[in-house]
Amino acid sequence: MKKQSYITAMIAILLLMFLGACGSDDNSGNSTSDAADEGGMELGGKKLTLGVDSYVSNTSNTYVAKLLLEEIGYDVDINQTDVGVEYTGLNEGSNDAIVGGWLPTTHESYWEEYGDNLEKINTVTENVELSLTVPAYMEDINSIKDLADNTDDIGEKLDWEITGISPGAGEMKIMNEDVMPGYGLDDDWNLTESSGGAMSAALGDAINNEDPIVVTLWEPHWTYNEYDLKKLDDPKEKFGKPDDVFAIAGKDFEENHPAAYKFLSQFEISQKDTQDIMQAIKNDVSEEEAAKDFIAEHPDLKDKWLEGIETAG
Repeated sequence: MKKQSYITAMIAILLLMFLGACGSDDNSGNSTSDAADEGGMELGGKKLTLGVDSYVSNTSNTYVAKLLLEEIGYDVDINQTDVGVEYTGLNEGSNDAIVGGWLPTTHESYWEEYGDNLEKINTVTENVELSLTVPAYMEDINSIKDLADNTDDIGEKLDWEITGISPGAGEMKIMNEDVMPGYGLDDDWNLTESSGGAMSAALGDAINNEDPIVVTLWEPHWTYNEYDLKKLDDPKEKFGKPDDVFAIAGKDFEENHPAAYKFLSQFEISQKDTQDIMQAIKNDVSEEEAAKDFIAEHPDLKDKWLEGIETAG
């Protein structure tokens, strides 16, 4: 009887150990769920971190992705950093995915460093463009070459200053390494470092006073909705061809988060839609509320993005 009791106890212990192992975390370190809904696509690891930089064109789309991933059944955090840390996080695993990878030009240096470990899942937005931009009332300035030639004494009028954004931005690297030396602007002109918000504020102040200003800008951006602006021609093509914006993740993302991978492979948004969300954020709507409003107003897009994926609700 004692031997039989011992065997019974051991079987019970082994059964408990087996059940405990079945409920443990998966290889990605996240708690697992079989599916977003009964019969639906597997979620894999339920915890996700989306990386994003500080530029509103990327944060707006990231919050749209966050809300929809949460509808699918994921627990989503947003990790907002600068671009370099964003890509380092993708490479090291502290960020699971991003929806704001500007390639092949703007984020070229980061892709060269980390691209072997990453996957471009899908094109989120096509033909996004960097430029030097001025208010449309600056009629005599139409090209970056006009800055180099000091057309209309533009250098003196601006104290030889081009208003830039944060120093870690891909556009600032291109400005410093290609545009400024390519046009000889580095002889006289200064590229000032600020932030996306500070640049936009400086542009707005100048336009309100009809003062001249030259800024580093990109499209999509809410200022193109708000003001009458003019991109300066780039005859030497130092900004390169327009980028596409990609959803990017580590190469094990599809295996670890199947439903999230399918969603990102279907997530596409136009420049106009991005600018509309940015405009709402500029008008003091929170990023999450602006994204929520956009989703509610565009059920056709939501259906397209979630096609073939069961939602948790």
